[in-house]
Amino acid sequence: MGDAVIFDLDGTLLDTLDDICEVVNGVLYSNGMPTRSIDEVRSAVGRGVEELVRKLIPFGSATVESVKILSDQIRKTYIEHDSVRTHPYPGINGLLNRLKAECVPVAVLTNKPQDSAEKVISMYFGDFPFLAISGVEPGRSMKPSREAVTPVLEKLGALPGNTLMVGDSDVDMDTAVNAGMIAVGVSWGFRDVSLLLDHGAEYIVDSPMEIINLLGSGRKL
Repeated sequence: MGDAVIFDLDGTLLDTLDDICEVVNGVLYSNGMPTRSIDEVRSAVGRGVEELVRKLIPFGSATVESVKILSDQIRKTYIEHDSVRTHPYPGINGLLNRLKAECVPVAVLTNKPQDSAEKVISMYFGDFPFLAISGVEPGRSMKPSREAVTPVLEKLGALPGNTLMVGDSDVDMDTAVNAGMIAVGVSWGFRDVSLLLDHGAEYIVDSPMEIINLLGSGRKL
């Protein structure tokens, strides 16, 4: 079992989908492109803004320039957006309080832009002592790369084999597998449980407090 926890953000700690969808569709509409359903946006989230744009804009529209322009507009609009429809999933605050009380080292690793990740974490979890908040910045590796995990583990003072990687997507499970962490999938997020299992989830939890049961003596690697 694990001694430290790394959480994904969107779809794991926070339900951000409504705000993401609103921002993305606003940018698409302002550029004369068709808007997308919430399910289409849901399926595109998880591998960074550029990949989201490539998945959502009309076929044949994805050039280096168009992807950059739209991605930059989405980042700018999202950081200016109030995120009023975002909220922690039920039970997350209770879980974080328990982890804090038990002095469990905790971090966030997300493919959300760094400034946006810091903003929403400050809004909804401002008092929680995350030892690292690692989002996307120029020159920084993204999930599912092992290199994205290494600096986070260093800040946690944890070994990969003693660390739970908790997330809702195939990207999170791939990240755990690539880095030798314990892959924990959540059933309340943006992806189906079957996909998480296909990508190496060792455990599936249906409520946040179940994560406490996965803490204990680590399997050191």
